[in-house]
Amino acid sequence: MKTNQIVNYQWALLLMATLTMLWGCSSDSDGDNDNGSKQNFTQTPVSQKPTWKIDWSSDVAAPDWQDPDPTKYECSMNLLYELDEETAPFSTDDDMMAVFMNGECRGVSYPNRMSDGVVAFLLHVKGSSEETADQMELRYYCAGLRHMTITYGVPPFIPNYLMDETYESDLNIGNGSQKYPLLTELSVLLPEKLPFTVYDDDMLAVFVGDECRGIGSYDPELFTGWRVNVYSAHEDEEAYVRYYSAQNDCIYTFPKTFLLNGMLQCEEITF
Repeated sequence: MKTNQIVNYQWALLLMATLTMLWGCSSDSDGDNDNGSKQNFTQTPVSQKPTWKIDWSSDVAAPDWQDPDPTKYECSMNLLYELDEETAPFSTDDDMMAVFMNGECRGVSYPNRMSDGVVAFLLHVKGSSEETADQMELRYYCAGLRHMTITYGVPPFIPNYLMDETYESDLNIGNGSQKYPLLTELSVLLPEKLPFTVYDDDMLAVFVGDECRGIGSYDPELFTGWRVNVYSAHEDEEAYVRYYSAQNDCIYTFPKTFLLNGMLQCEEITF
């Protein structure tokens, strides 16, 4: 079973359980709408699309990573990482990327800027044959944001002579963020009847206080419509949803909060 099939299956199980619960419940409310039910949101007219985005800026000092002594290890492994479209605009020439294994820095790289705008890091990871299959840790320092990511989901150490090609992957700044280390994969349920038509320019975002912590992606083929990767500093931060309708030129704020749990999560909003 492919990874995306597994993820979709997990979402389906979550949504089935959530809907079973929601069908037997009524929504909280503050005022009346046209259907005689209660409103649980506020409306703010706007003249243009909001510029919601996560603030990844931090205050981490530049690390002093050093390549290991090449004579100490007889094996190496090549890794090629490219910054994704969200992360690349923040990159500067002072960025650094490193791989750690067994508590030691085993390779350091600096940004390579391609003609098509891609920012890539080629790492030559050093190790011994006895360390084959040992777990590695990827660290990325974004100098433009003074932000650090530490990712443990990298492949194990496999010497080049056992591989047919260089390992390649993308890196997203939120994957292992030390500012917001907790990721909640949120699905937002919208009612079947809406006071507007969903346009391509519509936005759904999750906020903690006044801080945007996740921007949703809409897929009309999805059961729920919206999925959001929500980032938080710790468990149990209270979050809420805002929705921008391009047709109505309006932002709908749903003040009812929910706790971010760092797992698959589902919430419902009603109009």
